[in-house]
Amino acid sequence: MGTGGSFLHNPEDDDILGKDLDGSSRGVIKRIPIEIRPRGRLGLKSGSSRKGPKGGSLSSALSVEIENTEVERIRKEFEMYRINKDNEMANMSRKEQQLIRENKKLKAELVVLQKTCTNLRGERDMSLEAEQHALIRAATFEDERGKLQRNFKIFRETMERELQNILREKRRLENKLAKIALGYSIEDVDAQSRQEFDENSNNNPGEWWPNMDGEPSLSSTMQLQQPSPRLPEFVHSMVEPEGMFTNVNKEDWSTVLSNLSQNLPSVPEHSLSPVLRIYISAPRDTHTEVEILIKDYYPRLQAMCETEGRSLVMTHLPYDDTSTVSQQFLWHQQISRKQQISKSCIFLAFLGDSTDKFTSLEYKIGYLDNPTAKSAIFCFRDVKGIKSGHSDAKDLKTKIREKKTAKIIDGYTSPSRGVEQASSEIEKILSTEIGLESRAEGEEEENEDDGPDQLCGGHVWDVQSDNEQLEAINLAKSSSCELGFERHYERLNGHVLSAGPLPPLLILGPPGCGRSLLLAKWIQLQQEKIPSSLLLYHFVGRESTVSADPIMMMRRLTAQLMQQLNSPPQLTSDPVRIVEEFPRWLERISSRTPGGAIVVLDSIDRFQVSSYISHLLNAHHLSVSDSILPHPLPVSLGKFFKKNRIVVDSSFAFKMVKRFIFDKYIVSACEDTCPQSWRSWPTVRVEPLSNKNVKELLHAELATLDASISSEEETSILTQCRTPSTCCSLYVMVLARHISGYTRFDSKPAKHLENLLTCTDCVSLYCKVLDVIRYSLESHENRGHLKMILRFIYVSRCGLRESELLDLMPNLSSNFLTLFTEILFHHLIIKYQGGLLMFAHQQMEKAALEYCFGKEEAKLIPQYRQNLIQYFSNSLSPGKTSCRVSDELPWLLRQTQEKEELQQCLLNLCVFQRLYSRGRCPEILSYWQFVAADKNTMAQLYFNATRKMEEMVGQYGGLITLERIADLYDSLGHFLKDLGQLNQAVSALQKALEIRETTLHPDHPIVARTHHILAGLYAQWGKFSTAEDFYKQALALYENEYGMDHPLVATELEALAQLYQRQDRHDQADPLKKRSVNIRKKQKSPKVTPMQTQAKTVVQRRALQLEELALGPDSPDNARILNELGVLYYLQNDFETAESFFKRALEMRESTLGPDHLDLAQSLNNLAALYNDRKQFNKAEPLYERALDIKTKYLSTNHESVASIINHLAMLYRKQGKFDKALPLYKQAVEIREKTFGSYHPSVATALVNLAVLYSQQNKYAEAEPMYDRALKIYDESLGPQHPRVAETLRNLAVMKYEMKDFEAAAKLYKKATEITENETTYGGKALSIQSSSGESTLKNMMNS
Repeated sequence: MGTGGSFLHNPEDDDILGKDLDGSSRGVIKRIPIEIRPRGRLGLKSGSSRKGPKGGSLSSALSVEIENTEVERIRKEFEMYRINKDNEMANMSRKEQQLIRENKKLKAELVVLQKTCTNLRGERDMSLEAEQHALIRAATFEDERGKLQRNFKIFRETMERELQNILREKRRLENKLAKIALGYSIEDVDAQSRQEFDENSNNNPGEWWPNMDGEPSLSSTMQLQQPSPRLPEFVHSMVEPEGMFTNVNKEDWSTVLSNLSQNLPSVPEHSLSPVLRIYISAPRDTHTEVEILIKDYYPRLQAMCETEGRSLVMTHLPYDDTSTVSQQFLWHQQISRKQQISKSCIFLAFLGDSTDKFTSLEYKIGYLDNPTAKSAIFCFRDVKGIKSGHSDAKDLKTKIREKKTAKIIDGYTSPSRGVEQASSEIEKILSTEIGLESRAEGEEEENEDDGPDQLCGGHVWDVQSDNEQLEAINLAKSSSCELGFERHYERLNGHVLSAGPLPPLLILGPPGCGRSLLLAKWIQLQQEKIPSSLLLYHFVGRESTVSADPIMMMRRLTAQLMQQLNSPPQLTSDPVRIVEEFPRWLERISSRTPGGAIVVLDSIDRFQVSSYISHLLNAHHLSVSDSILPHPLPVSLGKFFKKNRIVVDSSFAFKMVKRFIFDKYIVSACEDTCPQSWRSWPTVRVEPLSNKNVKELLHAELATLDASISSEEETSILTQCRTPSTCCSLYVMVLARHISGYTRFDSKPAKHLENLLTCTDCVSLYCKVLDVIRYSLESHENRGHLKMILRFIYVSRCGLRESELLDLMPNLSSNFLTLFTEILFHHLIIKYQGGLLMFAHQQMEKAALEYCFGKEEAKLIPQYRQNLIQYFSNSLSPGKTSCRVSDELPWLLRQTQEKEELQQCLLNLCVFQRLYSRGRCPEILSYWQFVAADKNTMAQLYFNATRKMEEMVGQYGGLITLERIADLYDSLGHFLKDLGQLNQAVSALQKALEIRETTLHPDHPIVARTHHILAGLYAQWGKFSTAEDFYKQALALYENEYGMDHPLVATELEALAQLYQRQDRHDQADPLKKRSVNIRKKQKSPKVTPMQTQAKTVVQRRALQLEELALGPDSPDNARILNELGVLYYLQNDFETAESFFKRALEMRESTLGPDHLDLAQSLNNLAALYNDRKQFNKAEPLYERALDIKTKYLSTNHESVASIINHLAMLYRKQGKFDKALPLYKQAVEIREKTFGSYHPSVATALVNLAVLYSQQNKYAEAEPMYDRALKIYDESLGPQHPRVAETLRNLAVMKYEMKDFEAAAKLYKKATEITENETTYGGKALSIQSSSGESTLKNMMNS
């Protein structure tokens, strides 16, 4: 044990042990007590005596003791330090081990978390995939449910038809038993039944191919007993190249008139234009007559034209011989006169005893060169003692009188008397031109066109839009630029003839490269090559116009498709229904057209989408291109749409887009604005012109303008045209047009050309040309007029008329405007379209913005728009509101953001009626959405506006009458009905009915029409009992007014029968349908639609014009006119008049051309077709034979004209039972078509079916069956197994099998044909070819299916 002193604290130890010794316990080293033994005495041992060392002293002993003590202390301190460090290292080691263990634990946890995250990601992907599969299954289930519903409907209708057939057969047998009971023999009863069947089967002897809307089906085995199958031989009856109506083999009236709306080669362009022009030729001494005409008679004539939606323009270009003018001015005057005369429909001339510098030129262009081109009126003043110095006037009068085809007012003494007579003749011509004369003749005879489906003003389609499309394509056709188009034609033809699912063919190129021109030229060639093809086209103009509205485009094309039916339904104006029905109509018509439909859309990148249309398309999950264009199909669905051109890339595709059948689809777009998604389509790039092409185009354009350039100038131009912006067609043509003007009169053309060639693109070139024109033509009196004209055209929506510019610019003279516009037209700056002046190209529009509204003048745009708004607002009163006001004013107000003024404009019922009567329902809704008004608010505002107008009856000079108020309520009811606002539509129509019953007699036909409209609305609403009552009232009114056999009675019977069918009351519907059919048979003319009526009116006007022209001695020209007259009367079903004209044309051609001229064959063929249609086969046969003999002398046997006559002569022989004569001709027809179209063309199959039917009629079944089998193979490969022609061929084959007593095979074939016919009503995909891969015949596969 140690002593207590050994535990004493030494402060120095703190330096060694640290601060933990003070009791803080932060360290790990603790103080350890050390036991120190007590020291003994120096030199002595404990418990014994000991002697000290020798020689030692006390001091040395003390020093040793002291040294040992210090060492011990140090040793102890070191020991303690060492121990503390060891403890510290042990603790650090333990900490390290603990951290290592924690690190391993964390790593393990991280691995687990990573695995968990991977699993969660996998589960998420699986969930998303499962969701996609669920959506696909849901869409598939929805589609299958629709298919099941349609199949069930088809099954139910089939069972109902079979039940009706059984009931009819039961009644027939009961009647037969009753007759046998009365003593008739079985043979007599059977003969009588066969006779009745033969009569029923020959109701339409001229139709050997079913109409699209009324195809009869063999729904019972009894119908297989018909004596002869139906032949499709007229399907490919094609007119000859001389013109659409020149060589007639009459087929279907609807087809003829629908084609008339697309192409009118024999009708002058002014018959389609909304502007009628009269050119007045009057020397200086007859200016008095012109002043009297314009002042006293022009307003009345203009008002007469405006009542029919047309405008009248009188053009007179006076010339002062006493003034000195430049040669350039004279050249411009000459060009202006030529253009104005070519655009006019009437050439009016006043002539006294003298002429001016241009009188002879005007007479030559206006009449002498082509006396039949337009109506001409010559007024010759009676002047005694004509001086010898003015012999030109006398010579002109003599030449006019010698022609004997113009209207001459000769010998008037006073100017007022001559103008009065001229005005009377002008009024007659204008009445014929606008249709007033023909309407007056038929005013007393009510027809079906005045029936229930007519809207206010009689318009159901926008005639002006169709005419604008015709003018647009005709303007492109007239261009001389066709460089390099041949190779593009081959690509377009290849796309049209290609098989399999393909996306649209995209024509792509920079601005001004000629995309529109390429499409127009190709359309022209396609119409000439295959006149019977279904070709739909749409050219988009300025982005603000109606042509850039996709909904209006779809409505216009739908109207053209509907004309392929004999009795199409009413064309809707509801945008939603248009979007839904357009693809269905296209599929329906395309599936029945040989080769499908060809759809051509130009500049689709310019389609503009308003807020309403955008909302509509978004509701269907569509973009603009989705609503119009197809897309490439996925691989899994490619086979499902074997013959279609469409792509399914959205949910809406499963519901609507897959119903498209675009067999041939061609579109164009500008390379700068084409979306990237379209660039994946097959593309034809219109590249910039090569140096060689620039040279050829330059010389071709200069040659047409009678101008030329030197080699140095040509080199300068070719040097400049090396960039893409200067190697485009537009740049070269604008340059050539301007060069043709200055090379005649400029003494320094090189300097002028050098100035033009500084332009690097079309926009700058246009600006330079405008500068040159302004400096060369503007004088002090008309300074600034050029910019004002271009500014007004730029700020307008569609362009402006000349009369509107004259009203907007009071200081502008008509003579200067005419000269100015013709110069601008010559330089490709403006164009005439739809009677309006508009920019000729999109590049020119950009140039106008830069030239007329620069940075400093941009603020003038709102000012000019306000001027237009004020001008059109002055025409909002009743009787003054024209289509131009409704087109321009609402659009201008929207551009200026004036919502209140826009709402007031829309509530003007004249504007509303003008817009809605032309199908502009989407435009109306777009405007109302802009002013933030929903449909209910809009309907209520229109009701209030109509009530206010009703209170104004008798005002505005008696223009507001109760009849007009009823028409407004009627229009409002139609409008709301289209929008689905049935409750409000009923209120409007009921109000119209009340007014008409009050103002008119309650039994008036117009009251019956209102009953019909209300009945249709209630039927649409599902209130069938109320609809039935209204239909019966309308039927009773029509029967009382027109008798029991009027077409309107048939219409009501059909509507009532359809109502009964919707309620499954077939026993009541059948008698009504039979009665309606009997009434239709008694009609003189087939039923035509309002659109076809419009085309028919054009035909009638042309016939009246030709009658006036076909005067004078016998000549080939007059024979041609007589032949055309016969065709036009034939199309109107006036056979007696047509026969007289055909005979007269035949006689005249024989006397003037000889007995073997090719034109004589044309007249023989037309007269034979007329006799054939009237069943006068004995008269038609020698004419056909003689026509065939003549044509085989001049044409090859493979010519389409020869093939057409062979086909019709064979058909004629067959009808007469002359099978021996018909057989070689039918065989020859097969050979010709094989050589012309190839062995696998549908036309060859048609000829084979015709031959097979002829064999069957001769009981040569062994020869007929291979023909049928081969025809079915061709139809299957070219048209698809579900095509109507396959069904018709199967029916014919079933008839043959039935006659061969092979009843089992006949039943199978008939069942297959019935399935195809029933599947036509659905909108699913087409099945794949039924031809097996083993090469077995199609017929055997069908028999075994």
